[in-house]
Amino acid sequence: MEKVKKYFEFSGTINGLNYFLRNLLSTFVAFIGGYSVGYGLGSQDMGLTTIGFIVLAPAMWFSIATIYKRLSALFPNNATILTVAMLTMQVLVQFTQDSVGPFINLGLFIFGLYLIFKDSGIENHEG
Repeated sequence: MEKVKKYFEFSGTINGLNYFLRNLLSTFVAFIGGYSVGYGLGSQDMGLTTIGFIVLAPAMWFSIATIYKRLSALFPNNATILTVAMLTMQVLVQFTQDSVGPFINLGLFIFGLYLIFKDSGIENHEG
């Protein structure tokens, strides 16, 4: 259990490759959970909806922990503020698709590439 626990904790740092791979995994799992929620709501199957939320909740937590760990590697003093800002922008873009949403998406994309490719200078990541 300790080996799995470290992936959901907000301690330690990760490198760019781990950040990319963890985001890939959390996106895939969140897609399955979100699809189950949507299909369950559409077909009025509360069991499928519940299973979808059970899958979606840890995927979201894992994703937020991944973002925080990578930001901790690159910006150790501002990781919390940047994590909240990044999550806020990701939510805000959903409501502004017709106006500034594409520009926010572009900014998030560029910042995401920065998080993947920037060398943090940390030899041994413990996250």
